[in-house]
Amino acid sequence: MFRKHQDQFGEICYDLRNGELPQLRSIICATTPGGGKSLLPVIAAAQLIPTFADRICWVVPRRSLQIQAEQEFVKPLFREVLGHRHMVRRSTNEADPCRGLSGFATTYQAIGMGNAHLIQEFAYRRYILVLDEPHHVEEGGAWDAALTPLVKRAALTVFMSGTLERGNRKRIAFMPYRQTSDGEFIDLSQTNEVATISYTRRDALADEAILPIHFELMDGTAQWIGRDGATYSTKLSEALKDTPEAIYTALKTQFAYQLLDECAGHWTVYRQTHPRSKLLVVTANIEDAKKYLTHVKRQGIKAAIATSDDSSLAARNIELFRSVGLPKSLDCLVTVAMAYEGLDVPAVTHIACLTHIRSRPWIEQMIARATRFDREAGPWSTQMAHVYVPDDRHMTAIIQWMQDEQAAAIKQLKAREQDDARPDVIDETERAERKTITPVGSSGGPRRWSRVGKVAPVQSTSVVPQIVPSEQEAKLRDHIQDYCKQVDLKFFNRQWGETNKRVHKQFNKSRQEMTLPQLQKVVAWLEYTYPLAANGGYIGGETNNLPNRPSRATSSRSIASSRR
Repeated sequence: MFRKHQDQFGEICYDLRNGELPQLRSIICATTPGGGKSLLPVIAAAQLIPTFADRICWVVPRRSLQIQAEQEFVKPLFREVLGHRHMVRRSTNEADPCRGLSGFATTYQAIGMGNAHLIQEFAYRRYILVLDEPHHVEEGGAWDAALTPLVKRAALTVFMSGTLERGNRKRIAFMPYRQTSDGEFIDLSQTNEVATISYTRRDALADEAILPIHFELMDGTAQWIGRDGATYSTKLSEALKDTPEAIYTALKTQFAYQLLDECAGHWTVYRQTHPRSKLLVVTANIEDAKKYLTHVKRQGIKAAIATSDDSSLAARNIELFRSVGLPKSLDCLVTVAMAYEGLDVPAVTHIACLTHIRSRPWIEQMIARATRFDREAGPWSTQMAHVYVPDDRHMTAIIQWMQDEQAAAIKQLKAREQDDARPDVIDETERAERKTITPVGSSGGPRRWSRVGKVAPVQSTSVVPQIVPSEQEAKLRDHIQDYCKQVDLKFFNRQWGETNKRVHKQFNKSRQEMTLPQLQKVVAWLEYTYPLAANGGYIGGETNNLPNRPSRATSSRSIASSRR
């Protein structure tokens, strides 16, 4: 059920909760992209709240990843397996960021713009601080300064990254470094204060947690006029010191469209046998993204653009791209930086790389968008990531490094399959090892860390939230606003805003600051005081599915009590 690094993390949390690691202050998790690090905060909350910590704060690099953080906590499978009922909500520089829940998800940018509320929050409660992709935080930078007081106050800080290095080679804040003959590297040694977990691409392939990759390298000739006015021409695969110029030229001319067409053509054929398959196009800038979007749309492909996570349109398009089988689902997404990290769409099988960036961490993160195992698409052995890239020496060096790891992992998998096929064959080394142990028993049940002292497992009949907390809050606020307008029309002769005033007077609090239970109380009060529907139910079909909806009888009793 759990992958190796998730098991290791759970064991550490178990020991922390039981007082066996009294000096431990941080855990560094070096997890290959796509390896499943997003489950670690859920494990931490399930194991450590409320015994070791009170709340969890998950810091992510992009606003769109706040939604994914909320979603991780409401996935039915892990709520049942871990036996937890925790939820977190999106928050941006708000007082009371948790609103009665187990934690919140925010961004580095938000903390950098103001951390006063968070310093106060961390002073009042014991927090697990999760820094997702901490390579975004440069040592000595503004985000470092804003995060430092939180790290000092946190009961535990968890660093999770698939790329523990920065593109500009500067230090990552809060990381321990050591000097070697080959340069400076992050020190992943275990100490009393720091625990480290490593989960490589090779580990993930051996676990069948990520997919093997098939690379298609396209060569071509690039011609350009240099700054000196001279004309230069070279094949991409043969370019040396002028490789950056050759790549830039190729991606600004017809070569890019040819590579995109090759990728889209293979994807079209592939999805005939893999109908969930999706196509991701990664570009260098917004201008190019718009051109390629027009190009794929002309081929009849349902596509959209997502170039900025600060855009509500980008967030909506990502959700449509993530969905499968719905009328408005997208088959293709054209993006820029959104593909760098965190875009979690397991159905992506094809990537057209139309960017000149050649940083190994960046390329590895981009490729990882297609290596996620899609459980809904069939067995692991039937799935493959297909990546189309320019055939330049920088790209081939990165690919060679990834293929070396892949070849070793596949060899290990084949050896394991052969061993499984010959269960009666035992070599002398294995026979000698068996003599050194005494089998007592085994079980296919939960791990030690998830078995002892946890909350009772969620039964199949339990109510599992289908929407994340921030969406529940938004739906309730919208419903209250609509209800108030109808009350204004029916009871106050179109004195618009009158009901809102009465709600504020009754509860003495802005609805933007209310928790979910408080918003539900507002709904109950409105329905009791100003009945508009014969059955006293919510107006509008969607809100009928909100969890913990107070009954009419309960509403009446609570309001009657408050009036006494």
